[in-house]
Amino acid sequence: MRIISGEFRNRIIKMPNSRDVRPTSQKVRKAIFDVLSGVVEGKKVLDLFSGSGALGFEALSVGAEYVTFVEKNPISLKTIQENIELLNVRAKCTVIARDALDSLDIFDQQKAGYDIVFADPPYIGGWAKKCLLKISSCDILLAPAIVVIEHYKKDELPTISNNLKRWQLKNYGDTLISFYTHS
Repeated sequence: MRIISGEFRNRIIKMPNSRDVRPTSQKVRKAIFDVLSGVVEGKKVLDLFSGSGALGFEALSVGAEYVTFVEKNPISLKTIQENIELLNVRAKCTVIARDALDSLDIFDQQKAGYDIVFADPPYIGGWAKKCLLKISSCDILLAPAIVVIEHYKKDELPTISNNLKRWQLKNYGDTLISFYTHS
């Protein structure tokens, strides 16, 4: 998989060799970062359900200050660590080996704050809705934070969830991308 923009543009990162990982396509990543153009620089980013870490590495490539990757799959964790070394960004990253939704409770207790949250949960099982509800009920967002959730087209998300309001929805085949900010 290739980084599409910024400092690491055209650099190839590794992908987990696992059927459990559904990588975000280059087209979808481009769409996300086109919408976030000029917004990511200097921000603290949380990448939930990280997989290969592609969204977080794209964020670092366009100037994010720091990325916290959260992933529980051991194969994906190893790949994220390898990609951190490949791009030489150890000082700008933390990798949390934990369930993404459980990690939100910990971040809430720690009063952690993020400017941008990416979530790419499994398409089956209503995970996107659970993730949105959990994010919107935690105090981890630094206003005016942005939450980007990649989800299956049949997994409809609400326009408003607690303090988050969707301001943009993109459609790419079976994939929808919902962009939320503080309402």
